[in-house]
Amino acid sequence: MACVGAGQQRFKFKEEHGTRNTIAIPHRDKGSPSFNIMDVLKTVPHTPSSALTLTTSEFVGTMTTSTAVRFNLTYWYGEFLQDIPARLGRNEALDSSVKALTAAHSSYCLHKRATPEALVKYSAALRMLRFYLDDPVKACSSETLCAVMLLLMCQGFHGMTDTGWTGHCEGAAQILKARRYYNPNDEFESKLHLSLRAPVVFEGLFNPKIQFTPSEWKTLVDNHIDEGTFPGKMMRYVSQVTAMIRHGNFFEGEITDMKAVDELRTNYQTLRAGIKSYEEYLESMKPIDKDIKRIAFDAQTYHLVQRVYSFALTVGIILGCVLGAIDTEDTELISDLNSFSSGIMALAEDGKRFKPLGASYMMLCFQAAWIGTNDPLVKAEAEKEMVEYVEDYGGGYTKEKLISEVERMSRHVRLIDPYTR
Repeated sequence: MACVGAGQQRFKFKEEHGTRNTIAIPHRDKGSPSFNIMDVLKTVPHTPSSALTLTTSEFVGTMTTSTAVRFNLTYWYGEFLQDIPARLGRNEALDSSVKALTAAHSSYCLHKRATPEALVKYSAALRMLRFYLDDPVKACSSETLCAVMLLLMCQGFHGMTDTGWTGHCEGAAQILKARRYYNPNDEFESKLHLSLRAPVVFEGLFNPKIQFTPSEWKTLVDNHIDEGTFPGKMMRYVSQVTAMIRHGNFFEGEITDMKAVDELRTNYQTLRAGIKSYEEYLESMKPIDKDIKRIAFDAQTYHLVQRVYSFALTVGIILGCVLGAIDTEDTELISDLNSFSSGIMALAEDGKRFKPLGASYMMLCFQAAWIGTNDPLVKAEAEKEMVEYVEDYGGGYTKEKLISEVERMSRHVRLIDPYTR
């Protein structure tokens, strides 16, 4: 029997590319990744045949497309995670940290607490990391730096400590200081640096053990992936104000660096304009027709844009408080700060839609809202949300300790008293 149409091309498959909106999520550029999660899925046996393949298989399970967005590590913590499976087996600190993170992720998602098994793996990963940090060469490798980032994520799952700091940001800061620069030609290292700098910068604003020179603060936040984007600028603004506070005599009532102050004023006005643009963009994403909303509304993308907007309001409060301590007669700043705080609290319920992982960033925003407002009702609402956050994410914080902590943070950014441990 003759085969009809043999050798003829009957269908033409075309690869389609969506448009990229740079205002929305500029740091989530897929580009041409050096690693695809599906490649690992194809190489991991259905029945793992060794400890390494078992570790890889379990880790990949935390970020496949079948993993719900609310629990998906890559979606909320960074695309560098997709490159880790290909690097397993060459650095024991990274291997141990992957095991610890997988266990912490599982115990948190299932039980909302750290199980004994997860804590044992976390302790083992800490011991292995300390061993690697004792070796100057191993300590500066990308894999060791990645291990620090994973343990920082573990600490978030296990709960806040009563000291307020994890210690991992301090360790990451020391490694970054020793390495000085990331390699922009190394995609994994670039994406890792992009994800790690934010916790180091925000903790470094308060934690006196994280020390950089002004030029090192700048180097820390510069990354070609989001260069010129709004999120990239926000990181630079926070690092600049941190360097200004650390290396000036502001707590002694002196202004010795007017150039830095002028730069702060310029940054604040640019940020203020960016916040307005994001506010309008968020509003434009909401379908007017309820029937269309059920079909077409992209809740995940909306939430990612909302997260950037929440961080922008938070950074606005930080910069505004510092600037308000210098420009004491500027009443417009007080109005801005109240507006930013109210804006954060207005997003609180919406931000919980993707709990647990999708809401893990909100504690810093609630703290900023409390610091920025002089409205007792907004302050009380921020307190309630902070208490609820600690109950959800664990830790030894009482309400009294929470308020004491945020008061110290407030006095720091308002240049009244430096934050001390």
